[in-house]
Amino acid sequence: MASSQMSLLLFTLLAFAALTYAAPTIYDLVNQFGFPSGIVPDSVASYEANDADGTFVIYLKKPCYVKYEYLVSFDTVISGTISYGIITNVKGLQAQTPEGWANIDVIEVVGSSLEFTLGGTTVQSDIALFVPIPTCKDSALAACDHSSNIIAKLPRKAGYIDRVIKKVA
Repeated sequence: MASSQMSLLLFTLLAFAALTYAAPTIYDLVNQFGFPSGIVPDSVASYEANDADGTFVIYLKKPCYVKYEYLVSFDTVISGTISYGIITNVKGLQAQTPEGWANIDVIEVVGSSLEFTLGGTTVQSDIALFVPIPTCKDSALAACDHSSNIIAKLPRKAGYIDRVIKKVA
């Protein structure tokens, strides 16, 4: 009788431990590898990670944009290989450059910076920009926090806009 009660107690404790164990979030995972949480936006649906070879796949709820120092486009599926301080074989991330959009191939922690390799070009940004988890925006314009009245913020010659408005009306 005591043996069956002990078995029941052990089973109950194991079941409770299994229920209270929370799998690490993607943010926990990137932190374990020395990256700030904000390299991944807030719209993560799920992720898969292979401990043996460091490969991972992150599934976002939708493609989106985030404005760090540069505008970054996130596809619905982001993948790569992570080891401490470096992510290689990155797929699904692009950064806007003066020449257009470029694929982000490698992300590396270098001192207090993150270094991004974009097709042979390397760009560094302060790691502090990537600490808060950013909100994913549906459009590039929204990610840049541009408002509908951006024209009002542009420098203009006195009276020019008034003449244009009168011609249109």
